[in-house]
Amino acid sequence: MIINQDATKVLAMRIVFLILFVFLLSCSYRINFSKTGTCTMADTVTVTVMTKRELPDSLILRSGGQILHKSGFMPAIEFPVSRLCPGNSRVSFELILKNGRRKEYKERFFVVSDIKPRNHELKVIETLPHDTSVFVQGLTMHRGLLYESAGLKGRSRLRIIDPATGECVKDVKTDPDLFNEGIAFVKDTLYMITWKDSVILMFDEELHEISRKYFHSEGWGLFSHDDILYFSNGTNQIIRYDPANDLSSDTLLVVNEKGPLFFINETEWIDGSIWANVYGSDSIMVIDPFSGKVTDVIGEGKLLSRKKYPEAGILNGIAYDKEHRRVYLTGKNWPFIKVCNSYFDD
Repeated sequence: MIINQDATKVLAMRIVFLILFVFLLSCSYRINFSKTGTCTMADTVTVTVMTKRELPDSLILRSGGQILHKSGFMPAIEFPVSRLCPGNSRVSFELILKNGRRKEYKERFFVVSDIKPRNHELKVIETLPHDTSVFVQGLTMHRGLLYESAGLKGRSRLRIIDPATGECVKDVKTDPDLFNEGIAFVKDTLYMITWKDSVILMFDEELHEISRKYFHSEGWGLFSHDDILYFSNGTNQIIRYDPANDLSSDTLLVVNEKGPLFFINETEWIDGSIWANVYGSDSIMVIDPFSGKVTDVIGEGKLLSRKKYPEAGILNGIAYDKEHRRVYLTGKNWPFIKVCNSYFDD
């Protein structure tokens, strides 16, 4: 049987028009986001609903499994971008119709901080000698003494240093099968996390091991504040950990004007802010402990000359002397500890 070509074309056109008609009927609800793409944490996004048919029954706005808004139908709602996670975030807007059917619309955002960090230098008060064999993983001050952890399996150790002279007054080898990382005191107990070993260890002030227990995360940096520990895990997260009940909660997501700041490493609580170095950098980031925003950048790599000390590793030791408002800074295999003011002179 021979089919007329003109008839075939007419049939094809009718099918196309039918598909378009059905599509237009199905698009009786139109959703508009006032802003998408890159947004700062200070922005507010308005979502509007335009409908050609009956009003929906209710609506839900979600991101990352969190409900940002849920209510009966409203033609427009607002949500602050600060409620989204830094970096790539997907927002889902769901309409629930009166017949029970659901229509979902999705948009992507890239969330950055609304603050451009200020650059500062610290005034160096004194330079203390430091053992270049120490692969520094953490530094903290307790009762007038500096405590230092050194990493690398087979070479892990804990040390006590006199901050007046830089002299090591005690050097103790720790479990050679573990890779030491950050350290911090809660009362008179020294806590030490390990890198990928899933272990947290506790020591007394004389560096005798008291106990150890399973730790559910990679460990990088560690600091304490008000008897609570906070640890970094190599991402942009700083996680609250209560050693009294072995519970983690309240993850702080660190973000700067470019997006999430990954590789958070050694950390310290100083004058109401979190100071942290980023793996691969000799700079120190000052972080707001409530928003996670980077407010200041210290050093810009000027604490140590790479040309003069080519064998030195990265900055990885930050300790705070609250009484004298001094900060002690060193790094992996550094030949010195820099003693600086903890406040900015500029």
